[in-house]
Amino acid sequence: MYMKKYLLYIVCLIFLSCSVISCTKKSDDSGRNDKSQQTNEQGDESQNKSAGRTVSDTVFFGRWDGKRVIVDDYYKYNSNESLRDSTGAGYDKYGIRLIEIISKYQKYDEKQLEYFFDDYKPEFAGYTSFKKSDKVYISASSGVYTAEVTGYYINMDDMIGAGTIFYAMVTPTAGAKFDENEIVVCSFNNNMSAVNRKGVTNQTVIDDFKKLVMPKLKGVTISEYNDKGEPKTIPLTKISNEDIKIFEGSFTGKGKSEFLVSVRLQNDFTNFTSLIYVMDAEGKIISEFIPLTVNNFTFSMAEGVVDMNGDGTLEVITYDGYYEGGGYNLNKYNGGLWKALTTGFVFGV
Repeated sequence: MYMKKYLLYIVCLIFLSCSVISCTKKSDDSGRNDKSQQTNEQGDESQNKSAGRTVSDTVFFGRWDGKRVIVDDYYKYNSNESLRDSTGAGYDKYGIRLIEIISKYQKYDEKQLEYFFDDYKPEFAGYTSFKKSDKVYISASSGVYTAEVTGYYINMDDMIGAGTIFYAMVTPTAGAKFDENEIVVCSFNNNMSAVNRKGVTNQTVIDDFKKLVMPKLKGVTISEYNDKGEPKTIPLTKISNEDIKIFEGSFTGKGKSEFLVSVRLQNDFTNFTSLIYVMDAEGKIISEFIPLTVNNFTFSMAEGVVDMNGDGTLEVITYDGYYEGGGYNLNKYNGGLWKALTTGFVFGV
């Protein structure tokens, strides 16, 4: 089953290595360097439980599946060196080990792709940090909810995505509301804010930042396609509302009004132009979170913002992808650099 997926895996691995994990480049104040993005098994812990607060940089992505939230523990996934085998065999071993675990406790059938476990098994230690009945907080667009780990889920069909295929299942309190397949942020912080995905909606502000960004895109071209699918290359003359996303708040903690400005343009079927800048109201760049890349195979775009620890500084959710897949990163500004705290739900051809 998995031998047939080696080639697909290698394509995904190439994409992941250049985009999802470390697609931004520099180690100066204007970008994220590779070293700053590395996550370890425990995450960057700093807890302060005084006055009932819990503060931790250990954070996870979850996804609402209609019944529960499934949580992607990227720290555990990233800690396994064999999964980064460039031949593809390492990832295949990851799946084979899971088949062995499934076979030990249930009947494995190659045609059955999904497996559920109500109880924690000793072998799960290599795949998740979550134990049964652990309490977590879930940040969604509609609010923040308390939740409890109630089981575990393996989806063998996700092998093609070259990402985590083992998930903890987390059940939120009654009354929690989620959008279909909504990506949420899960942590142990009890003062986390709700995820803001709408951003700035004032059209005047949006138009002002379009004007500020357009000079930086001088020379960018895009392809238009006729009814026969034939492309015609034309100069970029405007940015649509669908091409730009703006969030207002504190992103660098410098005590001034800041705007996170994300632009993603599709140059043609497989290539993109993107940037994410932190700017002031006059358009001065405070930080090049994602430096401008033109006509590139991969892209980055801001999906939302969240204050995951109540310190008043917003973390940024990005979707980093290519034309057939991608994954999510949660990014934090720290000492002039942007650090990816966690990655989740990476899928592709």
